[in-house]
Amino acid sequence: MSAATALDSTIDRQLKALADPMRRRIIELLKQKGCCSCVEVSAADPGLCICDLESALSLSQPTITHHIQVLREAGLVTTWRIGRWLYCRRKEEALDRLGEWLRRV
Repeated sequence: MSAATALDSTIDRQLKALADPMRRRIIELLKQKGCCSCVEVSAADPGLCICDLESALSLSQPTITHHIQVLREAGLVTTWRIGRWLYCRRKEEALDRLGEWLRRV
């Protein structure tokens, strides 16, 4: 697979992931700093725990987890588990590359 083909495949996955309005909203929300009670996460860092997203979106945890999985597979967010918490953060570099691609088309 050429580099151009790989880039096209990545952009296709990212655009498909962002076609859903709820996933676009999650990406917007992840710019915020969370209020998660997990002590291992700094309140100063942008990103949210699934419980923060539940409160903001009024969706169930399984629904949010599904949307996060789609965004993670598209390379737009990163997640890590701390105990029972799933913490989510935007991948700014990937969002910047997608934005650059959109400006060129």
